[in-house]
Amino acid sequence: MKTSEKLWLTIFGLCLSCYWSSIGAQSAGTSTPKQNIAAEGRWNPFYLHKPNSEKEIDLYKQEYEVNMATAGYLYSVPPFLHYRQRYEFLRNFQLYMGDKGNPFGQFLLLRQPATSQTQDPMANVDTLYGATFLELSSTPMVLVVPPIPDRYYSFALVDAYFYNFDYIGSRTTGQQGGKFLIVGPNWQGEKPKGVDKIVRAPTNSINIYQRIYFKNAGDIAAVNQIQDAIQLLPLEKFLNPAATASLPKPESYMKLDPLAAKDPWTVLQIANTYMGENPPPKSDLTFTEYFAPLGIGPGLSLHSSKTVLENIGKGAEQADHAMSAIALTGFPVKNGWQIPPPNVGEHGGPGGVAMQAMIQVRSIGINSSKEAVYYNAYTDADLKPLSGAKSYAITFTKNAIPPVDKSRFGFWSFTIYDRINARLIENSANKYSIRSADNLIYNADGSLTLYVQPIAPTDKALLPNWLPSDASGEFILALRVYLGGKEVTSGVYIPAPIVMKP
Repeated sequence: MKTSEKLWLTIFGLCLSCYWSSIGAQSAGTSTPKQNIAAEGRWNPFYLHKPNSEKEIDLYKQEYEVNMATAGYLYSVPPFLHYRQRYEFLRNFQLYMGDKGNPFGQFLLLRQPATSQTQDPMANVDTLYGATFLELSSTPMVLVVPPIPDRYYSFALVDAYFYNFDYIGSRTTGQQGGKFLIVGPNWQGEKPKGVDKIVRAPTNSINIYQRIYFKNAGDIAAVNQIQDAIQLLPLEKFLNPAATASLPKPESYMKLDPLAAKDPWTVLQIANTYMGENPPPKSDLTFTEYFAPLGIGPGLSLHSSKTVLENIGKGAEQADHAMSAIALTGFPVKNGWQIPPPNVGEHGGPGGVAMQAMIQVRSIGINSSKEAVYYNAYTDADLKPLSGAKSYAITFTKNAIPPVDKSRFGFWSFTIYDRINARLIENSANKYSIRSADNLIYNADGSLTLYVQPIAPTDKALLPNWLPSDASGEFILALRVYLGGKEVTSGVYIPAPIVMKP
């Protein structure tokens, strides 16, 4: 017998030996615990535990269905949130923008910076925002961006699963602006005359976040002028201004009310519908097939069995627990700061769908790390909750000040929020952040110390370095680094420790 034949027989014989051993153990009625072990203290991957009763079989089935539902719910959270945000955009457009026509062809604009009256959690006070939703199955759209020569700006293009799939802006296309044709996954054609670049979306339903940096209160009007110069045009209208291109009717996309979703089954059914309209990437097919038997997935209807529906509810609860656990312990904490993984806001990477679900629940529409990294702190360097009644100092050595790409107008900022609602903290100075462009006072050795405390520094020269806190409660700190250096985008950078002053 040849050596290769002996090897194959040996391998095949080992497999048969494992298989027949497991069958023998089962047929002999060997008593085993719930774990998959053929003998006490020894795990055998070829051994399948034999249930002792119908009740135990039902328990195994329940555990399996709950596990499937947990995975399915985590996968469904981002598309549900995307549908919900589109619904709110369509519903609120006229309320905020007045009678300006079809919302699918326009940006809903925030014309002033956020304040303590802003209801949004973790509001950004660095940029003025715009947001829009596109339905590319109806018509491709052309985004016309004017030259923006002296400040950071970006347009984050986000698919129906809340992944950033492309960017237009300072980092990627430069300050000269341009004309960008945005098309759906099935669009066919050549680049039209006058278009600088074609951007292909992975789903037909997408949204765009517009962010434009403002320098100070006196700069707001200039940013508003830039906002007014940005255009979104159907391709037909771009090619022929006299054309009457029809945009999708908003009411056709508001048949399901996500605001009325008060239980996990409604959340999943809305997500099923939306995923049916926007199929997941093919790379996710094996994963979505895992929970499809429950009726969770693109275009499916939830299983009608009462028992299965109960297991789906239990799985949704487990998914909620998983997201809570990741939010609190999923990021390593160093010097008091949560250090996010470098793949945040992008498809794939450590944590996968569970990380994506949690991130969108906590920080919906978060940027890709290549564009901006957000470090959040709930505790000081000694892991004690940040208290408004205490005073803190954060000292960056000269070589550890957050690195940014200044050639593309990168910047950093510190912002403070109350711990309960994550809203900006009202204070007499009307100051909510410290920004890298402020007239900061550096120490003699080039280091930088920032102060977070309820009372202003006695040395008035240090007022630019001061962030007011509220003595009556706990707070959260957020360090945002836009267009960070490679230490930031790779996940290596660690912000300076948050130290409680004696």
